[in-house]
Amino acid sequence: MTEWESDGDDTSEPGVINRETLVERLAVVRHASARADTFVGHPVRGFAQRTFGGHLVAQAMLAAAETVETSDRVVNSLHCSFLRIGTHAHPLEYTVSRIRDGRSFSVREIAIRQDGRELARLSITFCTSAAHGTPSSSTVSLDVPAPDALEPLHRRRALGLPADGIKLPAREHWWTASRPVDIRYVDGTDDRTFWFRTAPAEDAPQNVHRAMLAFASDRSLLPVISHARGDLETAHLMRTASVDHALWFHADVTAGEWCLYVQDSPFHTARSGLARGSILGRDGELVATVMQQGLIVDDGPTSTTRP
Repeated sequence: MTEWESDGDDTSEPGVINRETLVERLAVVRHASARADTFVGHPVRGFAQRTFGGHLVAQAMLAAAETVETSDRVVNSLHCSFLRIGTHAHPLEYTVSRIRDGRSFSVREIAIRQDGRELARLSITFCTSAAHGTPSSSTVSLDVPAPDALEPLHRRRALGLPADGIKLPAREHWWTASRPVDIRYVDGTDDRTFWFRTAPAEDAPQNVHRAMLAFASDRSLLPVISHARGDLETAHLMRTASVDHALWFHADVTAGEWCLYVQDSPFHTARSGLARGSILGRDGELVATVMQQGLIVDDGPTSTTRP
């Protein structure tokens, strides 16, 4: 296998290997103009594809965090409505509105634009650790194989393992893919279950770690609808669209550590559904809860869009 064959994914631009870390890809800077609380980020370089929803969410979190002046406040929850498809061709602009700063919580709203088009809107809350209090139960038993005992995505296809519904499986060097998340799928479970990790983010503040988890939380979430409908084997060929994405954090997270993603679909039809996910730490602690509404339709040539 050549270096090129082991890097990137099927949307890689020929001759380009993207070795930027996820922290570097998600970085945002304040707009050079006089516009208050407007930040600029960039799509993933080296990949010809739509802009990944998790990328937009994570950059919006980091832009909003720059406007929260109380240093001990971390992202508590978010709700994102996707409006239009983004591309890899233009910078992304994040305009943050300061809605409220209370004693324990701060609220921000973010509009994401690209080349004059609005792609998404988010509402994000930040809170102090004292606002959460102490959880009543901290861990659950994880009755699944350890991630090191499971095959990475690039080997699953070669070994002919059961379908996992993931459209863009990373090659061997997963950290160079357009969606740099190492996924280890667990076969034979009632719920859709897999381990995942991003690259580490040493010495980064907690909001960066949470942004990286938010990025990963959008990775391969809609296929759970197909899993519940029984058509997972053809999910990677279907037309899909995320309508919105919601996320609640329950504990601090550390990028680079394995997390278990347990997903189900409490409601689904032939055209749409609701995907629900619980993200657990290696010790079984619930660290985040995710909900996403989406379309996943088998009605023609493969495409991925926004409603």
